[in-house]
Amino acid sequence: MEPQASARQLRTRARIAAHALWDLMARPEAGPGTVPFHAEAITAPWVTGVFAEVAPGALAETVRIVGGDDGSSVRRGIQVEWNAAGVAALLPARLFAKSTPTLATRLSAGMAAPSEGRFLREIRPLLDIEAPVCRYSGRDADSGRSLHLFDDLTVTRGASFCQVDTVIGRAQAEGMIDTLATLHGSLRQAAATDELAWLNTYEAFFEAGRRSGIQDGHEKALTKAAPVIPERLMARRDEIWPAAARAAATHGDQPRTVIHSDVHLGNWYVTGDGSMGLSDWARVCRGLWARDVAYMLTAALSVEDRRAWEHDLIDRYLRRVRDGFGIVIGRADALRAYRQQTFTALLMWTPTLCPPPMLPDMQPERMSLAMIERICAAIDDHQALDSFGG
Repeated sequence: MEPQASARQLRTRARIAAHALWDLMARPEAGPGTVPFHAEAITAPWVTGVFAEVAPGALAETVRIVGGDDGSSVRRGIQVEWNAAGVAALLPARLFAKSTPTLATRLSAGMAAPSEGRFLREIRPLLDIEAPVCRYSGRDADSGRSLHLFDDLTVTRGASFCQVDTVIGRAQAEGMIDTLATLHGSLRQAAATDELAWLNTYEAFFEAGRRSGIQDGHEKALTKAAPVIPERLMARRDEIWPAAARAAATHGDQPRTVIHSDVHLGNWYVTGDGSMGLSDWARVCRGLWARDVAYMLTAALSVEDRRAWEHDLIDRYLRRVRDGFGIVIGRADALRAYRQQTFTALLMWTPTLCPPPMLPDMQPERMSLAMIERICAAIDDHQALDSFGG
């Protein structure tokens, strides 16, 4: 079956590549009912259509791009001027769009767009967490185009997004743990039924990454990042990829919940009132709670703070899911799962430092090296290579 699967994948990539090339050459404006290929293709009539049901009579009179950046998706701010009906309906004057105009972004973020959009539109409003409000989500399967449209959090929530040099304090770290506990606890029961079967499993994401060549990127990155990796861990570098594969497989052995799956520092934001929010749900899936907890603690905190706080924060998580949702996880089991999932966290950053050919350049090198250094320090601290038993 593998040759047939590969042939299908090649045909899909060729079709999407042709569409992406045509879009970049023709730069078509978004028409009614179409998925814009890029935020720059969004027109005032298209925005009017997005809000037609919630605000009849509202008209977007002008739209313009106001900054942004590129990564696994292309992100742009959008300024909207509304007519009197739109202003009276309190429609947002600032929006934020994530699009996939290129082949690389369509193959990385675009494939996950339907699940991300459905989660944000249907599930996120039911959760008591700080997360973006999604106004529109669309993907065209034939061309691979996808676009999500959000309220701009910097305006609506006074948000500031965390950067590589952002220092997370103890109270903020507790807020992040509480967010994960609420996400996981709220959706544990639904994840055990067919209700959320439309969400991918974590193992499926891992396998898709393997097919995209992340193992080669991982190995190259270990060499490039060697100066920031503990010598004891580098001496056993050949064991790291197999450990990550084993850690991914454990997601099928224990009760699943819904996990964000990409909880690194840059996907968190601080609201004007000091709350911690979680953005970029492109990797949302069904998997093991420890994936998120291990990834957040090892990537979002400085090495020194993680060492000082991690046991207290893990205990806080266990109390929150027990007291709030009746989920009892033994501490010894939790610590073993935590140690093992540090490897799946690392596999988010080694291929980011050295992306394989079919993936975009997703993060600045400084960010990638900082995340690798933090996560590898945790793997070494916990001797996580020895956490799988015989």
